[in-house]
Amino acid sequence: MRHRVAGKKLNRNSSHRKALSRNLIRAMIIEWKGKGHIVTTRSKAKFIQPKVEKMITLAKEKTVHNMRRAMAEIGDRDVVQVLFDEIGPYYQQRPGGYTRILRMVKPRLGDAAIRAYLGFVREDDEYPEGDRRAKGTADSAAAEPAAVEESAAAEEVAAEPVSEETSEDQTPETEASAETEGSDSEPSAEAESPTEEASEEESASEESGESDDTAKS
Repeated sequence: MRHRVAGKKLNRNSSHRKALSRNLIRAMIIEWKGKGHIVTTRSKAKFIQPKVEKMITLAKEKTVHNMRRAMAEIGDRDVVQVLFDEIGPYYQQRPGGYTRILRMVKPRLGDAAIRAYLGFVREDDEYPEGDRRAKGTADSAAAEPAAVEESAAAEEVAAEPVSEETSEDQTPETEASAETEGSDSEPSAEAESPTEEASEEESASEESGESDDTAKS
């Protein structure tokens, strides 16, 4: 029975496990400036995740004692410098949960071991190949410009018919006003002509009446 035995053995002896732990922690911290994640087997990822979290917790308080503890675990001065200068201040306000493990879809070639993605939790994450969220982010990023273009085109198309409709609405009004003006002018002329004819007839009848009176006298 495995009483008081912490961690996984990974089918390795103690010195091999220590070397593996040191190498994986170094690779993880070095990738902070790169992709921000490493790809390994799921067993190794679960084995190394608590150790990486403890190193980041040490780096949140930059003291000589903490740097010596990290140096004893990692064994690389440049990597420890990156840990305390960049990673620690980045997670200063985060109370844990600095890394995450995601199982990958495709197994490892050769022995078909289950692969896993061990990466930092940060804003500029790059998802591994085969992760569904990577496809979703790419589709959404490609869909946003297309949606913006479609909305802009729709606005233009909506604006053009409005102008045409206004011009078409204005032209019949002008034609109708012209017709009303023409109709108003014509009846006035027609109305004036009968009065003139009546006055001419009255003057002609008066003249004929005078001529009759002169003839009788």
